Amino acid sequence: MFFKSHSCNSAAKPDKKVKKYWWVKKFQQEDYDFLFSQPYTVTIPSYNVVVVHAGIVPGVSLEQQLPNDMIRMRGVIRNSDGSYSGTDAKDVVPWAACWPGPQHVYFGHNASRGLQQHPFATGLDTGCVYGRSLTGALISSPNQKPILYTVQAKEVYCKPDI
Repeated sequence: MFFKSHSCNSAAKPDKKVKKYWWVKKFQQEDYDFLFSQPYTVTIPSYNVVVVHAGIVPGVSLEQQLPNDMIRMRGVIRNSDGSYSGTDAKDVVPWAACWPGPQHVYFGHNASRGLQQHPFATGLDTGCVYGRSLTGALISSPNQKPILYTVQAKEVYCKPDI
């Protein structure tokens, strides 16, 4: 198998934060069912890569990650025992700066920080939806550095919350 995915069984009901977007209000139940059936992570073992929407808490196995962290997290807070907790706050340490590897994680959901390049994590959200740019990574070989491609957005699709 080329890739593995990690899913969590959860009820297909959006929370209030998600419903604030105009386009979500147009969803039918089948749209929710489809989205909630998708995996939280995709792992590509032959490339030693994990792909996630928002983040992965360092020191926590993929099977133990909280769905909320994987879809909303932007940073981490260090607990008194040395472990980390994920948070969607913007004014904290980026989780990717603390990710120890060895798997390289590609993620988005953090347009305010722009392109993030850490030793074992790359944040590709460069704000396309806000009219900035779209960035992707081409991973052509397990032993080569990926090539990053960036193109300018054609328009502002959504104004950022300030």
